[in-house]
Amino acid sequence: MATSASMLNPQTLVSALLAGARRDAVIVSLPVVYLLLGFSIIELAPGDWIRYFAISLVGLVSMTALFAAGMRGTYHVLVNQADRPITAIIRDIRGTSLATAALYLPVAGAQVILTSVFWQWKTHLPEFAWDQTLSDLDRTLHFGRLPWQWLQPLLGYWPVTFLLSTNYSIWFMVMWTFWMAVAFSERPQRTQFLVTFALLWIVLGSFMATAFASAGPCFFGNLGLEESPYAGLMSYLKAADQNAPMFALNVQDMLWQGYAGAGTDMGISAMPSLHNATALLMVLASRSFHLAIRWALKIHFVLIFLGSIHLGWHYAVDAYVSYAATLMIWFGIASRCQSQR
Repeated sequence: MATSASMLNPQTLVSALLAGARRDAVIVSLPVVYLLLGFSIIELAPGDWIRYFAISLVGLVSMTALFAAGMRGTYHVLVNQADRPITAIIRDIRGTSLATAALYLPVAGAQVILTSVFWQWKTHLPEFAWDQTLSDLDRTLHFGRLPWQWLQPLLGYWPVTFLLSTNYSIWFMVMWTFWMAVAFSERPQRTQFLVTFALLWIVLGSFMATAFASAGPCFFGNLGLEESPYAGLMSYLKAADQNAPMFALNVQDMLWQGYAGAGTDMGISAMPSLHNATALLMVLASRSFHLAIRWALKIHFVLIFLGSIHLGWHYAVDAYVSYAATLMIWFGIASRCQSQR
C-alpha cells in the first residue's frame, strides 16, 4: 500500500514532471519556439488552434497506445513466447509507475505541439513555384533523363510497384513506432535523435518547404506548366492499380482534392522530402537496436527512396537535399548532445 500511495503522491508526480522537463529542455523548447513562430506567421483563430491541438492530442495518444500495444505484444510473443500477450501487456501497464510516465510527459507534450503546428504550416504554404526548376535539375543531374525513366525498366512491374507502395504507406507507422521506442527510453542517442527529429520537421518540413514550395511529379500535370514529363509514369501507376491496389494513388487523389477545395486540405509539399529524411534518421539512430531491426530500417530506407521517385511523390533532388540536411543536423549536434548526457 505504501508503494501505491507514493505512486499517487502529487509531489512525486510534479517532481518527476519537472525532472523530465529539465532533462528534455532543448527537445521541449524547439516545438514551443515553433509554436510562437506559427502564431506570428499563420493567420488562424485561437479556436482553430485549440481544435487542431485537440485533434493532434487524440490522434497521437490513440496511435501511441495502439503501436505500443503492438510492439509489446509482438515482443511477448516472439521473445517471451507468451501464450496470453494481452495479459502480459496489462501486466506491463500495471508495473509502470505514474512517476515514470510523468518523466516522459514533457517530451510527449512537445510532440503534440510539433505535430499541430506542422500540419497548420503545411496547409498555409505559398503557391507551387519550384516544380519546373526541380524537374529540370533532376534531368540535368541524371544525364538528360528523369530519374523515374532510369528506374522504370527495373521497377516497372506491378508486384514491385505494389511492394514499394505498401512500404511507403507504412512509413508513418514505422516512424512513429521508432520515435516511441527511442523517446520513452534511455537509449544512448535519445537526445540527439529527438532534437534532430524536431529540427527536420521545423527546418525542412516548414522553413525549406516554404522557400521551395513544390507539389511533386504526381501533381505536375495539374499545375498548368509544360506537358507533364511524368504522364507516362502516372499512366503506368494507374495500369498497375488494376492488378493490385496502389495506395499512393488514393492518397494523391485525396491530397489534390483537399488542395482544390473539394475535401479536407492536408497540405502538399515535395521539396524537401520528410519521408526520405526521417527514413535516413532512423538508420542513423538505430545503433543500439537489434541487428535485425537495423537491417529492416536500412531496407525501409532504400525502398522509401525508390518509392518516392517511382510512385511520383518526389523529385530525386528532394531526397538528396533531405539527406544532406539530415546528416548536417545529426552530426552537427552530436558533440553537444553527448556532452549533456
